Amino acid sequence: MDFESYADFGVDLVSSEPDELDPADPLTSLDGLKAFLASRPWIGRRAGTGDLAPLVALRAELRGVFDAAGDGRSADVVARLNRLLEHHRPQPSISGHDDSDWHLHVADDHGPVATEFATGAVMGLTMAFLNLGPGRFGTCADPRCSGVFLDTSRNSSRRYCSDRCASRANVAAHRQRQRSPS
Repeated sequence: MDFESYADFGVDLVSSEPDELDPADPLTSLDGLKAFLASRPWIGRRAGTGDLAPLVALRAELRGVFDAAGDGRSADVVARLNRLLEHHRPQPSISGHDDSDWHLHVADDHGPVATEFATGAVMGLTMAFLNLGPGRFGTCADPRCSGVFLDTSRNSSRRYCSDRCASRANVAAHRQRQRSPS
């Protein structure tokens, strides 16, 4: 099982929160949700309007996990993840499409999309917490951005949620240096 891809569910969901750089919220309409899930077509094609509110609520709960980790409150991270695991119980099963790609799923793929997404996201972030530790749960250093990330760099040096935010910060710093007298 690739827990990293499940953790990406949670990272992407929290990062979908509107902010100054991207005020659009994909969780306000079915079209927005389907666009948000476009990189996961197996789940996106089943999305319905009933999935919107549960995903908005999950996004807020997962934001709390990242905030607690960012504040160094590991016990709070554990309590939050345990509550989420209790509510979104993993239902592991072996799945595959031929004899060469057997893998573990943690959620029933016949129920609501929000339930499947939540179970995967919570399980993935739980495994990330256990494998990486709370110090690897990051929030973008750009104050205009609400994006989050899991820092998997060797030296724990990641500061931005995306290459876009890192590039924007580097360009701004370069321009500031150019304007400043030597």
